[in-house]
Amino acid sequence: MPYVDRQNRICGFLDIEENENSGKFLRRYFILDTKEDNLVWYMDNPQNLPSGSPPVGSIKLTYISKVSDATKLRPKAEFCFVMNAGMRKYFLQANDQQDLV
Repeated sequence: MPYVDRQNRICGFLDIEENENSGKFLRRYFILDTKEDNLVWYMDNPQNLPSGSPPVGSIKLTYISKVSDATKLRPKAEFCFVMNAGMRKYFLQANDQQDLV
């Protein structure tokens, strides 16, 4: 379930297909920071990781050109959506319909 942290960032877990077209989704902790114009993801909540652990990935929000439903592109992945960023498509999967909002 996403939540807003003390720094006014939206945080929570999603599954991401880290290797494009692999069909393998991995659970990651996401932080959407609109002040820093960044979406970053970690192996786990950074509070549970060693101090200074780098993110697994990140995208500048200005690089994201489109976000759309991906149920037709990934029919086996329920609650799936896709972000187009440059030449790459990032497929993400929420736990349920409520987490998509």
